[in-house]
Amino acid sequence: MLSLLFPLAYAATLACLVLQAFRMMRFGSLLVSDGSNRSQDRTGLKTVHPELLDKNGKVTDEKLLAVRFSDLEGFAPTDS
Repeated sequence: MLSLLFPLAYAATLACLVLQAFRMMRFGSLLVSDGSNRSQDRTGLKTVHPELLDKNGKVTDEKLLAVRFSDLEGFAPTDS
């Protein structure tokens, strides 16, 4: 009796998990296709990093510099 119940319980659990996975994928695709939330911040305001503001609180017009440290020990690619 128990040997018949185990495969039935396994199949029911698998079916529920597959159904739940498809529901979550459908829900995620609805969020991605809806572009209305993409441009808004979670606060409803447009936020800017403080490093990009000048002393008057406006976005700076200066060129931004990027630095890459590739010679750090343990992080540098090896030329083998």
